[in-house]
Amino acid sequence: MHASVRSDSRERTRHERFILSRLLVGAVSLGLAPAYLAWRGALGTFEAALVVAAALPLLAVFILSRTGRLDIAHAVSAAALSLFVASLAGATGGANSPLLAGLVVVPVEAASFGGRKFVFRAGVVAVAALLAVVVGGEIGAFSAPAEWSRQAMPLFVVGALVQALMVTALMLRRRDAELGEYRASDERARALLDHVGDLVTWHDGDGAVVFANAAARALAGAEPRELMGRGLFERVHIADRPLFLKALSDAAHGDAGVSACFRTLFVPLDGHGPGRVPVSRWLEMQAHRVEGSKSPKGATVVCVMRDVTARRAQDEERDRDHAEALKANDVKGRFLATVSHELRTPLNAIIGFSEMLSMDDAGRLDAKKRAEYAGIIHASGHHLLDVVNTLLDISKIESGAMSIEHDPLDIAALAKDCCALMALRAETGGIALEHVLGPALPQVEGDRRALKQVVLNLLSNAIKFTPAGGRVTLAVVRDGDVIDLSVSDTGIGIAAADLPRLGDPFFQAKGSYDRSHEGTGLGLSVVRGLVGLHGGRLSVESAPGVGTRVSVRLPIGAAAMVEQPGKIITFARAPRRGLDTKEPLRLTA
Repeated sequence: MHASVRSDSRERTRHERFILSRLLVGAVSLGLAPAYLAWRGALGTFEAALVVAAALPLLAVFILSRTGRLDIAHAVSAAALSLFVASLAGATGGANSPLLAGLVVVPVEAASFGGRKFVFRAGVVAVAALLAVVVGGEIGAFSAPAEWSRQAMPLFVVGALVQALMVTALMLRRRDAELGEYRASDERARALLDHVGDLVTWHDGDGAVVFANAAARALAGAEPRELMGRGLFERVHIADRPLFLKALSDAAHGDAGVSACFRTLFVPLDGHGPGRVPVSRWLEMQAHRVEGSKSPKGATVVCVMRDVTARRAQDEERDRDHAEALKANDVKGRFLATVSHELRTPLNAIIGFSEMLSMDDAGRLDAKKRAEYAGIIHASGHHLLDVVNTLLDISKIESGAMSIEHDPLDIAALAKDCCALMALRAETGGIALEHVLGPALPQVEGDRRALKQVVLNLLSNAIKFTPAGGRVTLAVVRDGDVIDLSVSDTGIGIAAADLPRLGDPFFQAKGSYDRSHEGTGLGLSVVRGLVGLHGGRLSVESAPGVGTRVSVRLPIGAAAMVEQPGKIITFARAPRRGLDTKEPLRLTA
């Protein structure tokens, strides 16, 4: 046995079968040669051809064992069989001998050892032997048939039939062995696929599933047969179906593998009836084209899918954490820029004017100047106190430490008090401050100090950003089971790009150094938190150059405590045609 086939069990079996059959034929033929020569006497052309035909199978065995080339060895063996049949035909009538039909066995026998090339070579050898017999008969190379040949004709025919039956039996045996090996290999492959955790599917040219392994139960919530055809496609999320089909198409028409990640509808198999609640799962698919000779049932693409739902959740959580970290860093930057400005300005006034008062040993400052400087120091101190109180309030709100009282209060009276407190500031700025109160306003349960701070902050912002000659209106009306408290102004308005960020701590529509109005940027953040603690909702409508309307909707009954008051604010932008539009664009934050 040649060393090149020892590691391949299938090829080694073919070589063993060829060697054993040729050794048997050659040994038996050469073993009978002495007895035949003793019976016939002298060695003629016919006998010499038979001896050569008997020796050629042994030569084929030698060639195969030395080179490992079964094709060459079989060609020599086919020549031996063709020579044997042609010799018998020449002795029994030449071209008219019925034994020539035995040449058909030559290509048929070749099919039991190889494929088309083996059959083709054997057929060429058989045709060449047939032509040699025909040409030999035309030139008179064959003598008249001997009497013994006529008597032995039935034996020759029986021998040819036996050989044909043997070849047929070998071919059937080979086919059964190959079928059994294929089935065993297919069962092994199915068993292997059924024990892997990934879902493996085969798809035809139209994308339909022709095979699915047992992992379909765990990953798709379906039996493998339920994924056949369009079963898998119908379980893919409708928004991801184009991506799924494109991946299959790219894999079927490309040389490289294709990856895709899509959502599927998963229904647990262990549920029953209404309890089988479908859930969405993320599957990552690797699709590869299958060569035609290797694809079962006309499959063109094989796909391997695994559940990446947990990984996607981790990625999304990591992205959220990253976004929150960036937001926190942005808040820190705005905090440093804003608070440093708001603290430095009054501190400089306090230090400067207190230093002037303390160094006036000569009494050059009169009482009026001293009172003016003391008033500036006092106002600066109050400003610092307001900044610190605002920082403490927003810190309490965001940490969940802020608590509110639940007392009945007159919202109309509270609105009037707030307008009275802001009237002087509005008058100083040349702004008309108005209030509109609806009829029969009921009492609202809430924290008086917190709601008063909400209204004062809104009025303060409106007056701050409204130029002289403008108007600020505070309106309180009942709308069903809620109180609608709104502050409208005809001020500078807010750009659409800044609306989604309103209410973020320390955010202001302009940068900290180019803004024309003082403030920490925390007023609306505090308002948002306090409104949320009362179970209310805050919305903003604004357009640059037109004005702004801030609406607070509070429930009339007991305040509804919420865990995250910072997430209930809704911002809206009114179109440029005015604030009285009935179709504002609402953006939920």
